[in-house]
This record gives sequence, C-alpha cells and structure tokens, in this order.
Amino acid sequence: MTTNPSIAHRGVSQARLSRELAVLGAIFVAATVLLLYVIYPAVGWPSSAPTPARSVLLALAIVVLVKSHDGSLASIGLARPRAIWLTVLLAVVFIGLKLFAIQPAGDAIKTVFSVPPSDLSFFDHLYGNLPAYLGWLATAWIAAGFAEEVIFRGYLMGRIADLLGNSRTAWAVAIFAQALLFGLLHYYQGIGGILAVGFGALFSGAFYVLVKRNLWVLILAHGAWDSLGITLIYLNGTPSTS
Repeated sequence: MTTNPSIAHRGVSQARLSRELAVLGAIFVAATVLLLYVIYPAVGWPSSAPTPARSVLLALAIVVLVKSHDGSLASIGLARPRAIWLTVLLAVVFIGLKLFAIQPAGDAIKTVFSVPPSDLSFFDHLYGNLPAYLGWLATAWIAAGFAEEVIFRGYLMGRIADLLGNSRTAWAVAIFAQALLFGLLHYYQGIGGILAVGFGALFSGAFYVLVKRNLWVLILAHGAWDSLGITLIYLNGTPSTS
C-alpha cells in the first residue's frame, strides 16, 4: 500500500497553479463574506457556525478546474478504484485506527495541555430533531466526506507539494500544512476542536499517501465518522445538553 508521492502532479505548471489558486481564493473569500455577513445574520446563525456550503463550492470548482485541464480526476485521487471491496476495507481500517489510536491520542494531548472541550453548542438543535438530523447527515457526506477530502487531501496536499518541488520532504510538509489549515477552519469548535481535528488531519494526510492516493478511502471513512458523531448528538445531545 505504499506509494512514491514525488511523482504526483509533475505536469502542473506554475502559471496554471497560480490561476487555480486565484480562482479558488476568490471563491473562498466571496463565499465567506456572503455566508458570515449576509446569510448567517439573516437566519440568526452565529458567525462561528460551520460553513459547509463554502466547502461544497470550493470542491466543485476544483473538480471543474482539474477536469478541464487534465481530462480526468485521477490527479486528485478520484480515479475509479481497481477494487471496490479493497477501498471499503481500507476505509474500515482507517476508522478503526482513528477510533482506537488517533482519537485517544488526540484526547491525551488535549488533557496534557489542559485544552477545554470542543465547543459543539451550535449543534444543540440536533438533539431529537429528525429533520435537522437528516439534513446534517447529508451534509456529513457531501460537505465533509466528499468536499473536504477533495479540497484538503485530494487537491491542497498535491499543490503544496508542487510549490515545494514534489520531493518526499515536500509531501511531508504538505501533510502538516493541510492539517494545520484544516484544524484552523474548525475554529467554531474552539481550541480543543482545532487541535483534535488538526491532529486527525495529520493521520488522514499520511493515510492518503499510504493508500496510493485513493481518495475514495478517505471519503468513505470521513463520511461514516462524521455520521456517527451526528447520530450520537441526535440521540444523546451535545455535552452541554446531555
């Protein structure tokens, strides 16, 4: 299951990379301003609320950009798996490792540094609310499972490695960089959420390289993992309401 990440994205020019990042940066800024300063205030949501619509827009833009240049999505890990059963099995392995190793390690780090619990109060409305539960369940698969993996593991890691020369060191830096950014974008969960999510993203990035950049493994695992968390909140409430 090992791979040589230095061969990835070898054909991406600096000019193309600059254009892609400019387009995605503009979408990110426009979506952030529209959501946090127009739509969220209008519906009464706090500015610290998650922004799944932004992730979906960015992922769709990435798919269009990559498809238009490359003719396929293999460069961002979306090639058709050679063995679906193996992809599912690897996703199960990923979830098992996260549940029994990565998650406890993240919790231990938060304990050592006296980090407060993740702030999940935004999701209080999920408790016993079936329509909200079904809506967030769909969001878990579309915005988290698919969109976030396309953005951070499928696209961002490869492009960071491009900028740094596509060496093994470049890919190692890319893994850490995407984890840092991924954690910071979960600021709505508080510092505990940032650390926990960022630590998990390190594992996700390394696992992505390990499984030969088969992004479907992480999409399945991410969607299932977030679905489990949403289900637990629906059944038991957030820590503030349980």
